[in-house]
Amino acid sequence: MMTIGFFVLGIILGSVANAVIYRLLAGRQASPDLSWWRGRSICPKCKHKLGFWDLIPLLSFLFLRGKCRYCHSPISLRYFLVELFLGAAFVFVGIHYSVFSTRLLWMAILWVMTVIAVMDWETMLVSDWLVGSWLIMILLTMNYELITMNLLGVAVAVGIIGGIWILTKKKGMGSGDIGIAAVMGLMLGWPKIAIGLWFAFITGAAFGLWSLVFGHKKMKSAIPFGPFLILGTLIASIWGEKILRIFF
Repeated sequence: MMTIGFFVLGIILGSVANAVIYRLLAGRQASPDLSWWRGRSICPKCKHKLGFWDLIPLLSFLFLRGKCRYCHSPISLRYFLVELFLGAAFVFVGIHYSVFSTRLLWMAILWVMTVIAVMDWETMLVSDWLVGSWLIMILLTMNYELITMNLLGVAVAVGIIGGIWILTKKKGMGSGDIGIAAVMGLMLGWPKIAIGLWFAFITGAAFGLWSLVFGHKKMKSAIPFGPFLILGTLIASIWGEKILRIFF
């Protein structure tokens, strides 16, 4: 029952994350009085206000077959995937941590990381206040000694991402990627930051190559790197120790 509860909480907060992402990115243009925290949810295409049955996490998307009930425009698969991911992530946190306050904190961290990644994926913009919120929450999980130890991870991450940003004259990376890298380095420390960055570059390169092959991007097209940094962070957080033992 606890596992089901964590999953339900995750998909509900995944639905909230989707609403926040839309409102922060496009809500102001869609409706001047729609803010990130108030106002009825609307269809991005026809602007019709959505009812209760349109907003049930996961189920509404399935029952409506991925289309708006009112204008029949396709609903982005992102809504379904974010809810599903956070549902699964909350189950993992609920099983992994036994202390209630620790569970809540890590669920909040995963929620913020997801919103940062999806916003960057869709707009190539990184919200400074969301990255700052992520930083504060990570600091709450650490003591002074651990913070000091993990500063090397910060230096490595900022040095590499910031170095690319400088060398490519702000074209190879965005300034928001440097902020993500800094929090990533603090969260992982050394040497797990190396694992996180390696996976970020590998998955980012694989996506870039796939986009070129299938014509979704051109050679000089920019791709958002923040989502791959977030993915690398998650991989290194969960499997970093095992990967290090295999190779070292």
